[in-house]
Amino acid sequence: MKSTIQTMQMRDGETLRVAKFEPDGPVLGVLQLLHGFGEHIGHYEKLCAFLAQNGYACVVHDQRGFGEMPGKTPKERARARGVVPSYAAFLGDIAEIREKIAKWFTGLPVFLFGCSMGGNIALNLLLQSPESYAKAIVESPWLRLYKPLPGPVSAFAGLLGRLSPRLAIRTRLNTAAISRDQGEVGRLVNDGIFHDRMSFRLYSEIVAAGESAIAGASQIATPTLLLCAGADRIVSAPAIRELAKNAGPNLRLEEFDGGFHCLHHDILRAEIEERILSFLK
Repeated sequence: MKSTIQTMQMRDGETLRVAKFEPDGPVLGVLQLLHGFGEHIGHYEKLCAFLAQNGYACVVHDQRGFGEMPGKTPKERARARGVVPSYAAFLGDIAEIREKIAKWFTGLPVFLFGCSMGGNIALNLLLQSPESYAKAIVESPWLRLYKPLPGPVSAFAGLLGRLSPRLAIRTRLNTAAISRDQGEVGRLVNDGIFHDRMSFRLYSEIVAAGESAIAGASQIATPTLLLCAGADRIVSAPAIRELAKNAGPNLRLEEFDGGFHCLHHDILRAEIEERILSFLK
């Protein structure tokens, strides 16, 4: 496998890191991966290495508000963590990188993978641009939280988000619920890049996008594998089941009893990798 990381300037001037993981031999297809809240490129290196070993190239970028944020000073980076102008900015970045993928890997099928917050974004992409991807894999999408905020608190967060995109707080994410492999959890959350800060605007827009995905699931036209962690204590497994119930025959739900939120980091990792590979083939 060969891997490279480069910086890309988006059309609005924002600079993002983009990583490519490529097989040593022939390339069967390309996965565009969307990471979850607090995460970054490094959290997907193991999964990308596995896929590259099996003939699939992978492209993953640090989404806005997350990752190393090249070009920013430490103070600027601290203020920018978890802050995004709008949910639409995520979609714009992904579309730009998808255009690059078409040039880097001409003529190959492109697949979409999204986990948690990235799963929320992936589902909305499938509803907006079904022609962009041959298949999709959505893991533990954040549609609703395991413990939703009380209605008045959520409404207040929405009000603050409308006042400014920069108002943010630490979410105090339950990191122990990421995986049953606590050694892996420690590696992920103590790397100096992971964070649990989120703006009120981003929170409110993700919540709205989750409800939109549930309501519109019947319109998903892309063959989609939906992976649900049966013991998820970060996002709502019932909400994932509700989306699957609303969806048509293009979406297949597979639930893993006892699995924690990030299935590709859980003790089920080898099983999840093989399931993803089988679906791609």
